[in-house]
Amino acid sequence: MITFTAKSMWKQIPRPLTNQTGVTYLFMMILVVVMSISLLEVTQQWSVIMKRDREAELLFRGTRIKESIERYVADYEVQKATRPNRWPMTLEQLTKKTPKRYLQTVYTDPITGEPFDLIKVGDELHGVRSTSTDVPYDQVHFKNAKTYQAIRFESTGTGSNCQPNPINPLVQQNCPPPGTPPTEKESPLAEPLEPSSPQPPS
Repeated sequence: MITFTAKSMWKQIPRPLTNQTGVTYLFMMILVVVMSISLLEVTQQWSVIMKRDREAELLFRGTRIKESIERYVADYEVQKATRPNRWPMTLEQLTKKTPKRYLQTVYTDPITGEPFDLIKVGDELHGVRSTSTDVPYDQVHFKNAKTYQAIRFESTGTGSNCQPNPINPLVQQNCPPPGTPPTEKESPLAEPLEPSSPQPPS
């Protein structure tokens, strides 16, 4: 004889799901996915910010070096009695006070953290460039530059043949070296001689 009690009948009745472990696990998985996506976006944005900062520093350092070389060359005519070379040989030479300091410190390449690649003509230092082959993010200042290495901070002079450099608009090309003494025809101090008036016969 089988006896049914109220307690045993209650156990046999299907009860609604009250265990929320599955729901909690699903919620946690969704939360992890959302946080991962957000972290990836923040990382990418931070990477862009850091790249922009390094490019701005590259522009600053490269321009400072280029301008310091130009000042060094321009002073040659005044200091040639005590200075054998018109152009510097190294970046360190620009930092020495002999008698004038043209560069405060020997800058390194902010893109790689390594020394700049020196642009030389023979033994003469004419400029610097990065050694990185990455693509620049800033296409306003570094227009048409496919790599950082293609951006040349090269000292140039002024002259009628100067043209904008398509890779780096901050410099010019086809110019005479800075500090080159102008010819008599180009010199602003050269003025045409006035024809002398004829002398009356004595």
